[in-house]
Amino acid sequence: SSGINAEWPLRRDSTGDKRKMTAAPGGADGKEKKKESCWFCLKSPNVEKHLVISVGASMYLALAKGALSNDHVMIVPTNHIKCQQFLEPNQQEDVEKFKRALRTLNRTNKKSTTVFFERSLSTSHMQIQAVPVARYSVNDIKDVFYTFADKYNLEVQEIPVGEDWKEMVPPGSDYFIAEFENQDKLVFLCSQKVRFPLQFGREVLASEELLNMPRRVSWKECKISKEQEEHDVKQYRKSFTEFDPFKVDDSDSDSD
Repeated sequence: SSGINAEWPLRRDSTGDKRKMTAAPGGADGKEKKKESCWFCLKSPNVEKHLVISVGASMYLALAKGALSNDHVMIVPTNHIKCQQFLEPNQQEDVEKFKRALRTLNRTNKKSTTVFFERSLSTSHMQIQAVPVARYSVNDIKDVFYTFADKYNLEVQEIPVGEDWKEMVPPGSDYFIAEFENQDKLVFLCSQKVRFPLQFGREVLASEELLNMPRRVSWKECKISKEQEEHDVKQYRKSFTEFDPFKVDDSDSDSD
């Protein structure tokens, strides 16, 4: 047995009860009622289209608002889906295509390893953050995640490449997941007993041990002008184009 269906290592409280997992506010199918006002639905009037770098079949790539760096981007569903737990196989494959492209781009152009993270807690529309981290190995980065997990008393489960992390998350439970260059993953379940820090992913990556930008933990401290965002998107798109899995090849559309 792969161990993937083994019971989550939950601590028991004083009554002997296992932790109750927080139910996802999105309901059983991960859909929320307020789609029209969503900041991330591509058809929503609130979406900031100038942040969009590339649009795929079911996902798009965008510059992160209040990014840690100008190459911090997000993979986001074009339609209203709460988190990866609710993706169809073809949608998950579109996510993987973007992830492969970002890994290659960051390895090639930035000599960096890519860290992906997603939090389903307190969000109604999936966002997978992608941040390049230079000079550190996967194990170095994992160690920092473990250090911060200890700091906040969080349960963490390591999922080796090739095993299905989604089987570890009870339906309707909130989670945080980090994925590394070698596709190993760390999964954290959010329980009602321990308050999960909403900026956990940013806090780990911005720490002195990694990117060393502790003042940038809160995205609100990192806001830049729309003009600067447009400039950063243009620059990023330029470097991403050759790796873009959804690039439209019009090279032979001019033939007579």
